[in-house]
This record gives sequence, structure tokens and C-alpha cells, in this order.
Amino acid sequence: MDHKEGKEAEASPPFSPPVEKHHTAHLVLVPQPSTEPRDPLNWPSTRKYVLLAVLCLASFSGAIAPLSGQLNLADQEKLYNKTKLEESYANSAALAGMAAGPFFFAPISHMLGRSSVIFWCVLLTLVCQIWGAVMTDPGNYIAYVISRLFAGFFGAVPTVLGPRIVTDIFFLHQRGRAFTALHMAFLFGTIAGPTFSGFVSAHSFFPVEFWWTVGLLGLTLICCFCFLEETGFDRECFERNPDVPAGILANRFATFFFGQRVVLPTTWKETAKVGITPFLIGMCPVTIIMGIFTLISFGFYVGVNALTPVWLQKPSSEGGYGFSLEQNAAFTFCHWIGIIVVQFYGHYLNDRLPLALARRYNGGVWKPEYRLHVLWLPSLVINPMGLGIFGAALQYHLHYMVLALAVFIVTVGSLASVPVTVNYVVECFTRYPAEAGIVIGAYRIVYGLTISFYINPWVEAVDVGWVYGMMAFFAVFSYMFVMLLMWKGHAIRKIQFSSLGSSEEGEQLVGK
Repeated sequence: MDHKEGKEAEASPPFSPPVEKHHTAHLVLVPQPSTEPRDPLNWPSTRKYVLLAVLCLASFSGAIAPLSGQLNLADQEKLYNKTKLEESYANSAALAGMAAGPFFFAPISHMLGRSSVIFWCVLLTLVCQIWGAVMTDPGNYIAYVISRLFAGFFGAVPTVLGPRIVTDIFFLHQRGRAFTALHMAFLFGTIAGPTFSGFVSAHSFFPVEFWWTVGLLGLTLICCFCFLEETGFDRECFERNPDVPAGILANRFATFFFGQRVVLPTTWKETAKVGITPFLIGMCPVTIIMGIFTLISFGFYVGVNALTPVWLQKPSSEGGYGFSLEQNAAFTFCHWIGIIVVQFYGHYLNDRLPLALARRYNGGVWKPEYRLHVLWLPSLVINPMGLGIFGAALQYHLHYMVLALAVFIVTVGSLASVPVTVNYVVECFTRYPAEAGIVIGAYRIVYGLTISFYINPWVEAVDVGWVYGMMAFFAVFSYMFVMLLMWKGHAIRKIQFSSLGSSEEGEQLVGK
């Protein structure tokens, strides 16, 4: 958030009676903060940003762990006597865990607290990394794959519980950049993990690529223990909010070891309702439409990212590039450059453009669909172009720098859509942000999860160039679902379970 907006957001007296909306020079605070100092919306900016930074670190570390063995296929191939494609199944297992874990932990976090669940999931991810590192016997292939499954199962939790915390502590006009930071941290982890592990294990036996992540997760665990806070708050009935211990150690132990002491009181019935909510949200038309776009658009990036090491490390005689592990690790820096570009793009546009559209075309009144207009350039133009270049590079065995350019373009085009799509779906179900994030995250992963199992028959049927050429056409087609929401989003959002639907549409966000 830039300095000007920070001053605007804090301009209103934080504890004045909420009889009227808190107007600033240009922006109205949505949602309205209460008169209670404990309300997370009233926390100082520094406290909010420290919390967001720890969430980003937890998301980053949780993403690094399950995919840290993505590149070093040669050692695993020799040890387990498997092909490179079979070794890539471990990455599919990690993605399956990332998709499944949040469905299990969302209801648990409702009862035990989001911060507590994030803390323990980081600890269990650390245990899974040790598990993977000691799988050095030739008969440990299945156990090794299962360790990747559970590393993903626990590692993805900070990212999917993060949206709930973001909506608790930030106002609507600040969320775009907060979501960008959170999801870019997670996605950067999926890229940085293989890069670092590739360099670390280039001249060593492959388990060392897991041991370095144990130290990172240990640091993350300490930061979570020191700085994570529970953010649930009832602004309508102050008496329901539990008294949080003021002492540092008492507060920390109450938060992480006795989570119910700092969480809003709930029942098993309410917890069960939270457990089925993601499935109900997944059946709503607005989620299905956005999910199809996400599955196709981002799924192709997951497919490209998961299989690029296979293409790069294949011998030239088999259509690959014959890269060593160290060369493959260096190649991944094209992802790094892409995600840096996406971070700047999202930071400057994900809030500014929707607010500008609301101000210009709707008198400052908010509509969630304004968020989607950020996607025109990355999703309709950049992503399909990158997929086409990627396919041509493999088909005609062009120089590896052409392949790197294609991967960079696909990275920019695909990753730019992630915070926007999650933010949009969350704002369609404002009472259930974590559950909405879980559903859209599962859509995002499912295609990349399965592509390893059928990419070879697809290549044999149409040649590798047309595999990715078809992906480019499918990516263009998928954007029609976004255009449908831009056009009829208001009506589509009304077709849902009445107990779920809630948005901030109609709020006078930009002051007159």
C-alpha cells in the first residue's frame, strides 16, 4: 500500500461510533471498523504488515517443501530404478496434497484458530521434509512419493487460510495488493524451491535438497510462534470475543497450544457446516465459471512448470536439451524474472484499476467484477502467446533461450491471474473467504496434477508443438468465461445458496 492511501485509511478516528461511514478524502472504509480497539481493522499498520509478512513467509516455505525434489530426477532415477516421467509422479503427489489438505484443515481452523493450525502445519511440513530426506533405500520409492503427498497436504495450508486473515485485517481498497503479496509468496516458493534445491544437490546425493528446507521451516516456525495472531472478531456482539491474555508467553501458549481460548466460541454443528461449505461454494455457478477459467489458464502453467525439467534433462537424441541438474536450476531463473514482473504488475494495478473503473463508470459504487478487468492483457494476450512459443521451441528444437523466453511469458501470463481470481471469488463469498480460496485453489491445481499421466499419449497423437499450440487456443477460449462474468456477473452471483452469498457490491467505496 502506498503512503498516501495508508494515511487515508488511518485518517478516521479508529474508535469513533460507527453511525456514519468513515469517509476520507477519496475513499470510504469498507468494511466499517468497530469502536473496539481489539478489532483487527483498528490495528496499527505496522502490526498488520508484520502479520502479512509472516503469512507470506509461511506460504513461501510451505510451497518450497513439497516441490523441492522437482529437478534432481537423475539421482532418484538411479536409486529407485524409475524413469524420469515416473519420478515426476512425486510432483503430482505433492500437488494432490496441496489440493486436498485445505479441505481438511479449514473446519479445524474454525474451531482451533487459523494461527494455531498454520503453526502446526508448518511443523508437520518440517517433519515430512525429514521423512523425504531419509528415503534413501532402493525400495523406498512409494514411501518417498507419500512423503511428498503429505508435505503438500500440510504445506499449502498457510496460503489457503491466509485469505481469511487478509479480509479480517485489511479494508477492501487494500486487499488487492495484500492478496498479490500472499499468493506471489506461495507461487515464488513453488519456483524457488526447485531452483535452490537444484544448486544445493547438483554435486551431492539428492536428500540434501530436503535438509536445507528443514532449516527454513524451522525459522518460519519461530516467526509464526512470535508474530502470528488470531484475527477473528465479532463486530456486532463484543461480548462474544474472548479475552486474549496480555502477557507474551501466556498469549503465545493460549494461541498455539490452547487455540480455543483465543477463538470465537463455536459448536460442532458450525464446524461441520464449515467443512461442507467449500463443496457448496464449488457448486455455485460463479465459482464453476471462474474455476473453469482458472483450471485451464493456470493449469497449463502448472503443466509447463512440472514437465519442463523432463524436456530439459532428456538427451538431445530424444528431443530434449541434455541439461545437467545445475543447468536446469539456472534455467528456472526465467520463472523468477516472470514472478517479479507479476509482483510489480499486481501491486500497481490490482487495486488501482478496479477503483478507477468504479469512480469513472459507476459513481464510485463498488462491483466485484471490476477486479476482473486486470486480466485482459495477461490472460487473453500474454499467456496464449507464451504457450505457442513454448510448443514451437520444442517442436523445432529451437535454442534453449527461446524456451526460456516462452517460460517467462507463460509465467507472467498465468501468475498474474492468481491473486485476481482468488480475490474475486472471495469477494463473492465474503463470509467464507478461506473456503472460497480453497475451492479456487483446487481448480488451479487439478490440471497440473494429472498432466504427467497423459502428456506422452497426447504428444504421440499430435506432436509436441500442437500439444502446446492447442493449450494456447484453449487459454483464449477460457477467457470467455471471464468475459461472461464481466457482462453478467451480478446476475450469476445471485444463483447460489442463500446462506452463502454475500458481497460488498453497492458500497460507496470512492467518496464523492
